[in-house]
Amino acid sequence: MKFIRFLLYVPLIVTLSKQSHANYLQGCDDAEYLTYIEQRFTYLESRNRRLLNDTLQDYQRSLSNNSNPYQVLNNLSRHIKYSAQFEPIEIAESKIERAFDYANKMSTEQQIAGDVYDGFGSENHYVDIARAWIAYREGKNQEAFNVLHNSISDIDSALLSAFGPDFDLVRQLYSDGYIEPVVAYIKKTESLWTGKRPDALRSAWLSMIKAGCKIQFDSIDTIKAEQLGVSPINVQKALGLD
Repeated sequence: MKFIRFLLYVPLIVTLSKQSHANYLQGCDDAEYLTYIEQRFTYLESRNRRLLNDTLQDYQRSLSNNSNPYQVLNNLSRHIKYSAQFEPIEIAESKIERAFDYANKMSTEQQIAGDVYDGFGSENHYVDIARAWIAYREGKNQEAFNVLHNSISDIDSALLSAFGPDFDLVRQLYSDGYIEPVVAYIKKTESLWTGKRPDALRSAWLSMIKAGCKIQFDSIDTIKAEQLGVSPINVQKALGLD
């Protein structure tokens, strides 16, 4: 049984000026760019470790406050992906089972109401992402790729459609050299995540992959693609930032 998910979205605000242009003369191999990417990877891992603790506290708080089943399930769902990334696998798996226990105990009326809210899309997405993380950590790479791709199959979620699916595992896979499953995932998002901004991001990422660039899979990649000279479009114009 699949159930509701809440997409944790942390918006990235990029402030640009006419003077803020990095000159990466050697393209993707420029030492300045590689240093920048290394710092970003460190920051993103630190952010996710912080979110592991923050989302756990939210979940525990909803339990202590006897919150309604939606709140408890949503908070646990937000936490599961980070648990699967960092905590011992048996702990992450127990939390996934707990989430399904909560979903199964919800009344038919509650499940219907939840389905109307978000089509169970975001919760199902994060459970699949967590399962993909677990499979990857266990060395079951093909299973991880399959579950990752399945996480955006037949999803009807307003939250995911607006803010996009998860890219944390994609970032790790690409960094580890798994190009094909990453490209397939990016292309598969076209059916779920639409608009000028997603199109610009996909275009930048695919161009950077073709050029062999390191990628953080974040909104700022569109700007970096231009600065590296690998973008086929004016991404600032596409994103409405010019």
